[in-house]
Amino acid sequence: MDRGWTSREEALCAPHETMSFSRTSDQANLTAFRDQIRTAAEASAQYVELDVEHAALHDDLVSLVDALDEVFQN
Repeated sequence: MDRGWTSREEALCAPHETMSFSRTSDQANLTAFRDQIRTAAEASAQYVELDVEHAALHDDLVSLVDALDEVFQN
């Protein structure tokens, strides 16, 4: 939450509101999800300078990966 994510009903919402996901997923699913998001963030990095909305999406992807990494470390 300190990264700007908000909680609405049973979902976590990204700081720029570009995505949300259910908090009921188990850790195995979240690990696979994190890996897919990391790949998407890496791919999206090349488009950050081209579009403001894409830059917001990229920021949310990176934030989500960082947040999940932090959760898995604890």
